[in-house]
Amino acid sequence: MNNPMSLEGKRILVTGASSGIGCACAIEAAALGAAVVLTGRRRDALDETWRRMENQGRHQIVDGDVTSSDFVRDLVRVAGKLDGMVHAAGICPALPIALSSEAELINSMKTNYFAFMELMKFYAKKKFANEGFSAVAISSVSAEVGWPGGALYSGSKGALSSAVRALALELAPKGVRVNAVCPSNIKTPMYDGLAGDMNDAAAQEALKARQPLGIGLPEQVAEPVCFLLSDAASFITGVNLPVDGGYLAQ
Repeated sequence: MNNPMSLEGKRILVTGASSGIGCACAIEAAALGAAVVLTGRRRDALDETWRRMENQGRHQIVDGDVTSSDFVRDLVRVAGKLDGMVHAAGICPALPIALSSEAELINSMKTNYFAFMELMKFYAKKKFANEGFSAVAISSVSAEVGWPGGALYSGSKGALSSAVRALALELAPKGVRVNAVCPSNIKTPMYDGLAGDMNDAAAQEALKARQPLGIGLPEQVAEPVCFLLSDAASFITGVNLPVDGGYLAQ
C-alpha cells in the first residue's frame, strides 16, 4: 500500500541538525525512510544526531557554517541532487533595540534569512533539485507577533516568511514547493537560553500561559516539517504553517 507520508527514496538536507528542531527533523526524516545530509557548525553534536538516526549508513555529515557563501557552495556540491531541504539553522537574539549592534543585526539576518536564500539560489535549478523538490524553512510565530527585545529575531523571521510566499510563486512552474513551519515556544536549547534570561518566574509562567497546549517539543515540529517534505503535501506551497500549541489563536 502506498504511503504518501513516506520519505523512502528521498534525499533531504537539514541545516542546524546539531540540536533542537533541526536534530528532530533529521531523526524523523530518517525514520520515514529518507537519506539525510546533516549540516551544522558542531561536528560532535552532528555525530550525536547521527547516532540517534535509523539506517545510519544512508546519511552524510557535512559540518560547516551556512552563513558562509563559500561553504554553502561546497555543501551543495557534496550533498548532490536533492529532493528536499529543511533550513533549521537559526539564532534568537533577545535584547532591547537600543543595546543592539550592527554586527548582531547582520548575524541574525545571515543565519535566519540569508542562508536560506543562498541555498534556494541553488535549489531553484534542476541541476541540484529533483522534480518535486520541497523546501521547508523554520520560521516562527514571531514573524506575526512581536515581543519586547525581539525586534532582531522577529525581523529576520518576518523576512523569511515573506520570502517563502514569493519563492513559492516564482518556483511553482519548476515544480518546486516552498513552505515554512512557524513554531512558538519549543523546548530546545534556544528556548532554554531565552527562558534563562527571564529571571522573573512570573514572566516565564506568563509565557507558558500563552500556549494552551503548553511548551512544545522539537518532535512536534519535526512531524509537520516531514509532512511538508512528503508527497502527501504535493498540493501545498507558499504556506506559513503555525505549529504553536494555540499561541496565535488568542
